[in-house]
Amino acid sequence: MERDFHFSKVRIALLFTVMLVLTLGSTLGFLAMLAEPEENGTGLVLFGVLILIFVWVLFFLGKTFFQKEANVTVSDKGLTVRGTAGPGFIPWEDIEGLLSYEVQNNATLGIILKDEEKYINAMSKGGQRLVGMNVKMGYPAFNIGMSNIKKKTELIDLLLEMNVPFFIEADEKEQIDQAKDM
Repeated sequence: MERDFHFSKVRIALLFTVMLVLTLGSTLGFLAMLAEPEENGTGLVLFGVLILIFVWVLFFLGKTFFQKEANVTVSDKGLTVRGTAGPGFIPWEDIEGLLSYEVQNNATLGIILKDEEKYINAMSKGGQRLVGMNVKMGYPAFNIGMSNIKKKTELIDLLLEMNVPFFIEADEKEQIDQAKDM
């Protein structure tokens, strides 16, 4: 058994459109400030940096939109998470469980591994930097961003069928315990 889970093309297209509008607006602002560059030096730098960031995001979203392979694959042998900060294939025996949490209203499944270093060391330097940022912020090194997955419920149900343990964050557990005491 092998099941693929792709990003939602509609959501990616919507994000691309929003970023395109922001990029065009920033470009127009930049061009307007070019009329009097001596008075708008800081604004020119700000708009220039924003344009570069927006173009990078547009490139990433465009690349994601045309991606043929699935973002996540669940099989009898393990879990495959693709992407720059994805570890690739992880056998079930290397996974301790999944931690469900949100970051700025984005649902995320953190993958808790028995030996994260094994997977981090096998990644490119760019992937290692992205994973390092996750760890520095207190999150699991490897994650599945659920907000853009097309069939979220089916993915969760399949992971439950595969008997993958789901962990609860400490504050969620406290809320559950408080609700039981009421």
